[in-house]
This record gives sequence, structure tokens and C-alpha cells, in this order.
Amino acid sequence: MVILLILKIFLAFSIVLGNGLIIMAFVVDKNLRLRNNYFFLNLAIADFFVGAICIPLYIPYEWEKEWSFGSELCIFWLVIDYLLCTASVYNIVLISYDRYQLVCHAISYRSKQTSISRTVTYMVAAWVLAFLVHGPAILNGSNKKSENTECRNQLLHTIPYIIITSILEFLIPTILVTYFNCCIYWSLHSRSSVRGKPAPTPSIPSPVQDNSVTCTVFSKICFPKLDEEIHSSSVKSMRKKSLFASLKTQVEDETASVELSSLSQSNSVSVDLIVRRRKLLRDRKIAKSLAIISGAFVFCWAPYTLFTIIRSFHYNNAYDPWYTFTFWLQWFNSFLNPFLYPLCHKNFRNAFVKIFCKKKVIASTQISLST
Repeated sequence: MVILLILKIFLAFSIVLGNGLIIMAFVVDKNLRLRNNYFFLNLAIADFFVGAICIPLYIPYEWEKEWSFGSELCIFWLVIDYLLCTASVYNIVLISYDRYQLVCHAISYRSKQTSISRTVTYMVAAWVLAFLVHGPAILNGSNKKSENTECRNQLLHTIPYIIITSILEFLIPTILVTYFNCCIYWSLHSRSSVRGKPAPTPSIPSPVQDNSVTCTVFSKICFPKLDEEIHSSSVKSMRKKSLFASLKTQVEDETASVELSSLSQSNSVSVDLIVRRRKLLRDRKIAKSLAIISGAFVFCWAPYTLFTIIRSFHYNNAYDPWYTFTFWLQWFNSFLNPFLYPLCHKNFRNAFVKIFCKKKVIASTQISLST
């Protein structure tokens, strides 16, 4: 029990520290202040208060097996706990939707990139919807306790309430996240298949053919007939030399122009392929990071939702270690989320480097500027 208590305290401290670093990164690094990253900030705020409020109030309640902080604080704890956990789920849906728009509707997404009001509306809507799932029921007295030492949501044993809330806070978010992921992967697969086809090569005129045509034209225009030439052999040889010299220079000029045009066309094709490849690699990284975050959400929330539905049918109020494990597992998701950002996003890694190694970053930038 002491070891478990230490682990729970360490979990709360890690959640506060990890999500606090995400919030601090937005303050330090201005490059993170983009539309898509604001949804990460919203998620970090919800997870931060899970470790700062929910877990510290629950640890003594679980240790002493009774609630000793009063009924008002009990209502506050229940409302905040359900609000923060549901808001964390809805913010993951927002992140998935934003990535879906970025990958599948890039043109319209860039046109709306500067719309701060739209972003703030989405962020506020996630919190409002998260409150409406559990908040009104708890505030209307659903947490009436049979004993003064108990603090729990009594509607957890009401089957319609459990089914509706499970649909709203787990089933619908899971379906939406899965749909957005499937659309992203389908878009990347179709673009990869198109990219795998051989690109049409530009029609470049052959220098040899141009030379033959040029020689034919010059032979008809520049070379006179023998009966029209001057009969002096010395003058004839000098004229032939001058004609061959002019012909040679014109052929070389046309060959150089053909080579330059072919080089410019090949360069434009290669630059276009490089841009497409970079964009495809970026979208693949986005899809990979989104799949990791979404997979962590499903892994941490599915067992708790399943056990809650099962217990509501049996009205089992006894202590169940597996149910307690799944209860802590959903809080563990708030611990995982901040550690997934630096692993999947280069901008967050750079921001953390600025926080912990500010002097090294300044020195490296000075060296790069000098070079």
C-alpha cells in the first residue's frame, strides 16, 4: 500500500510537470503559437488540472476509505474530475479533426489558418460540451450520499445514465477519431500510389536532330553553287573557311540553348518532386503522431468504460481491484499525453531545448550566423 501510494503521488507530480512544460513551451517559443498547436495547449490545460486537483484530492480519500473534506468540496471534486477527463477526450477529437483538415483539405485549411476566433470557438465548445455531459446531473443532487463519509456519483448505478454518458464521452469520440484517422491514411495511400507512377518526361528536342536541321538549312542558304563562285582557288578556300566557322559557332549556340532549356525543365520537375515528397513525409508524421495519441486514448479509456457498464448492471458496490486499476488508467492518459508531443513533433522538441538549454541554443545560433 505504501508503494502504491508513492506511485500515485509520483503520477500526480509527473502529470503536473509534463503538462506544465507544454504550457511553458507556448510562453517561451512563439513558433508554437499556431492554430493546430492551440488544441494541444487546450489538452495540456485539462491534463494539468487532473494532476493538480483531481488526483491529490482522491489519494487521501482512497487511503482513509472515507471523505473528510465536506460535501461542498465533494461536489466540486466530482464536477471538476468529470469535466477535466471529458474535456481531455474532446480535445483529442479536436486534434484529430484539425489534422484531418490539414491533410485532406489543405487549401481551405490554409485559408482559415489565421482565424483565431474559429480556433477559440472550438476550444470553448470542447469545455462546454464536456461540462454538459456530467455537470448538470451532479449539481442537481445526483451525488446524494447514504453516508457522510462517501463521495461518489450515485448515478453510476443508473443504467440509462451510464449508457448515455458512455456514448457521449467514449463511443462517439472513438468513432470520430477512427474516421479521421482512416481518412488521413486513405489520403496518404492515394497520394503515395500517384507518386509511385512514373512522371511524364518533358519532350526535349535532340541536339543531334537540331544540328542536322541546322546544317541542312545552312547548306541551302549559305553555300553557293560552283558556277556562281569566283574561280580563284585561294579566294574560294578562304570563303569556305569563313562559312564553316560561322556554321560551327551557330551550331554550338543552338546546342547550348537546347541544353539549358532541358536543364531548366529537369530542374523544375525535380523541385516539384522534392516538394511533393516533403509534403508527403510531413503528412505521414502527422498521421503517425495522431495514431499514437489516439491509440493511447483508446487503450486508457476502453477498460474503464467497459467495467463501468458491467458494474451498473450488477449494482456491485464492493471493492474491485480491476475496476480501481481501470479508474487510475484513465488518469494515466493525462500522464502519457505530454510525453507524446516531444516524441512526435519537432517543434515541441525545439521548444524544450530552448527551455532547458537556452545558452546552448544561443551559442549554436551565433555559430550558424557566423558561418
